[in-house]
Order: sequence, then C-alpha cells, then structure tokens
Amino acid sequence: LLVSKDLGKHLLEVEDLLQKHGLLEADISAQTERVQALNAAALKFSELEGYQPCDPQIICNRVNHVQTCLEELEELAAKRRKELEDSRQLWTFFQEMEEAEAWIREKEKILAAKTCGRDLSSVLTLTNKHKTMLGELGNRRALLHQTMKKGEKILAKKTFSSVGIQEKMREVCLRWKKLEEVTGLHQQRLEDALNFFQFSAETDDLVAWLQDMYRIVSSDDFGHDDYSSQALLRKHRAVVEEVEKHRAAVLSLRKQLALLAPDHRQGVDVQIRVVEVEQLYGEVAEVAVLRTQWLQDALAVYRMFSEVHACEVWV
Repeated sequence: LLVSKDLGKHLLEVEDLLQKHGLLEADISAQTERVQALNAAALKFSELEGYQPCDPQIICNRVNHVQTCLEELEELAAKRRKELEDSRQLWTFFQEMEEAEAWIREKEKILAAKTCGRDLSSVLTLTNKHKTMLGELGNRRALLHQTMKKGEKILAKKTFSSVGIQEKMREVCLRWKKLEEVTGLHQQRLEDALNFFQFSAETDDLVAWLQDMYRIVSSDDFGHDDYSSQALLRKHRAVVEEVEKHRAAVLSLRKQLALLAPDHRQGVDVQIRVVEVEQLYGEVAEVAVLRTQWLQDALAVYRMFSEVHACEVWV
C-alpha cells in the first residue's frame, strides 16, 4: 500500500487517496504502540538471570529487526504522504487554472455581447455594471496571481514534469492578457459613448433654452405706457445678459465636438446639430438687439405722449 505509485489523476481522486492514507497512518500509529509494548516485554527475557529460555542475542536481534521494520514503514508512510500532498498541490493548481479559464471565457462572452447603450441613461447603467466587473476582475487577478505562485513552487520542486504546468500557465496568461485588453477597449467605448450622449444632452438642453429665449425676445409686447415699457426693458436687459453668458457655451461646442471619438464626431447628424445651435443662437442674439431697440423706441414714444399730455393739461 505504501509503495504504490498511484498518485491520482484528478483532485477528487487525490483527496480520496489522502483520506485512505490517513486511515493507514492511524493504523500504523496504533500498531506502533503495540510493537513497542511487545519489544519491551521481549527485552525482559534477555535480562533474566539464571535460566534463559532463549539466547538474549536472538531476542535483541529480533526486537531490533521489528523496530527497524516499523521505522521503515513509518518512513514509507511519510514519503507516501509527501508524494500525495505534492500531487494534491499539482491537481489543485490545475483545477484553479481551469476555473480561471472558465471565468475568463464567461467574461469574454459577456463583453462580446455588450453594447454601448442607446442613450445617456443606458450608458450610465452599463458603465456602473462595467465598474462592478472591473472589481471582479481585480479580485480574480489576485486569485490568479496566487495560483501562478503555486505553479512556480511546484516547478521549483521538480517533482513533476514541467511541460504541462508551464504550458497551462502560458495559456492562461495569454487569455487573461487578451481579456484585460478587451475590457479596456470596452471601457474606452463606454467612455466615448458617455461623452457623446452627455454632449448630445447638453446640446439638447442648450437648444431648448435658446428656443425659450427666442420666444421671449421675439415677443410683440412693448408695454402700454412709460412704466410698463421701462419694466419690460429691465427684464429684457437681464435676458440679454443671460444670452451673452451662453455665448461661450455655444462657441465651445465645436471644441467639445473635436474631443469626441471619431465614430461620434464624424456623424452627419451631430455636425448638423452644432450648426443649428450656432444659427439659433445668432438669431436669438440678433432678435434680442432688435427688441432692445423696439423697447427703447416704445419707451421714447410713451415718454413723448406723457410730455404732450402734460402740455395739454397745462394749456
């Protein structure tokens, strides 16, 4: 049993062999106590004075022989345990590497099927999921690093053939490197999509604001007297200031567009959208200037009417 060369062909088989070996070691331990007791009893016959039923030397030789056999058995048991534990380390290494490969394959499928979203909300959701995956990737990287160290220790012992171990380590390292590259590319695509949809959302907000401003500055309400015209003019000047504050945002659209990924910035729709915003801003600014003049003209007219009325009253 102890000189068997069967070290198992997979982890479960090695675990089973180690369990059986543990029972054998327990049996040897139990027999050790019995052998030591018998040897002690036998040696008493070699120390008798007077009548000696057997030659003391024969007894001593027999006791030494039994003790030597027991020690050899214990040495074989220890050697066998070391071989089985080394085998367990080997098959544990291969199992962990297979688990790592399976995990890599699973993540490769997920990344291959992933899109970059259709709008800002979906991109943000996918980005959060990707961050979770990056955390899993970090944890798995640490586990793989530990497994690689185990493989290096097994190689250092030179107990088993190094070909299969080195091949497995090289294969998994290449797959892991490819996975990290694909993960990095997907993260970049998500960041590009996020920048694009944020740009689109900001552009849409700017368009909506400009449309509101256009409705305000194109109003035909110029007041009905001196007081109401002055109030409208004050409000309009505040609107003009707001329009002027947004000039920088409109002018920066082309810079922001240039920073987008080529696939996004080269789209005809987004380029047209930027031109539309610039044109709309120009119209708002132009109409705002005209409304300022119209309000000033209306205020001048109402002031003239007020002065004429005062003259009439005096006359």
